[in-house]
Amino acid sequence: MAAAWKHALDGQLAGLSGAERRSLFAYAYRNTAASRTALTFGLPLLFVIGWTRDYAVSPALAMDSLPRRLLLFWLLVAMALVMRSRLGAVWRETALVAYACVFSAGIAMTTLAEPERMSLTHVAAVLTTIIILPFALHRATAAAVVVVFSLPLFAMLRVLDADTSLFAAYAGFLLVGVGIGLGHRRVWLDTALDVFRLRKRLLARIHVDSLTGLLNREGWETRAARAFDQAMAARRPVALAYLDHFKRTNDTFGHAVGDQLLRAIAATLRSHCSAGELVARVGGEEFVVLLPGADEDAVFAFAERIRHAVAALPGPFSSSVSCGVARHRPGETLEQLVARADAAMLEAKRRGRNMVLRAESRVPTFSEDAGSGA
Repeated sequence: MAAAWKHALDGQLAGLSGAERRSLFAYAYRNTAASRTALTFGLPLLFVIGWTRDYAVSPALAMDSLPRRLLLFWLLVAMALVMRSRLGAVWRETALVAYACVFSAGIAMTTLAEPERMSLTHVAAVLTTIIILPFALHRATAAAVVVVFSLPLFAMLRVLDADTSLFAAYAGFLLVGVGIGLGHRRVWLDTALDVFRLRKRLLARIHVDSLTGLLNREGWETRAARAFDQAMAARRPVALAYLDHFKRTNDTFGHAVGDQLLRAIAATLRSHCSAGELVARVGGEEFVVLLPGADEDAVFAFAERIRHAVAALPGPFSSSVSCGVARHRPGETLEQLVARADAAMLEAKRRGRNMVLRAESRVPTFSEDAGSGA
């Protein structure tokens, strides 16, 4: 029964893992930012417009209600600002629940001040639930929105000592609004999930090198920029290794063997990388690795391990890599960091190949057979 309810509320999302849900919701937040902003900043204007109408009819009564209207207006704007902020998803979802509660309380307070308008209150309630519920991405948020939106309205009926039939009528109107709102929410989530999955497949094809399975240049530019910015925001060190292997394999053994070697080097790089480290093939025989959290000694040791591992690869060929390594300098961009590591790699090739060269000191380490490989 519980599974059936989850599927009824969430549709295809019911079968997703926690990590998949978080990725989808992050994508959904980005794609609904404009409409969410228009909604949450637009609805408070209804209280301003209502007050203007009241002032035209009865200035004295309108001035009496002005402090209450202003309080509601600024509370809603504050919640809208939280939803627009870069705070975590929990804060944004909590702000949406608070927003629904304040808006419903505003409807109830306005009706209590002018009970003769009670016949219009249910219309506002139904329309608001239909509008707000599709933006409640989490199931718990949707349930909380329904509860906090309903409570002020039924409390209003209680204060006005309304007839039981009126309670039943309001419950019926709210059920209709909630049903339509949840239906729209499920359709939107199913559609968002379909688009999200297609987008992931497309990006995988665009950003991944078909031969090695590593990131290609486009994938590197997208992912590395994001990882670099995150490391800078967290004030973590960042280092980079730029590698090139010798092209003689294709000329001696043919392109099929050359492709086999590229795949072997890619697998070697992958096996030596930890979570959070990015590796990409950015050229024919060129690879680049971003190591957030690594200093100059750490990236140098990483490159040395790769150099020895490539030299030990089995097969009808012997190969080696030349590598330049660099640590991020204060104020340096990612492009400048890559350029310094690239320049160190080119210098390593000029000095005889099969070595790791630090961009800062240009002091290399040589293999026993330096000059015979990459």
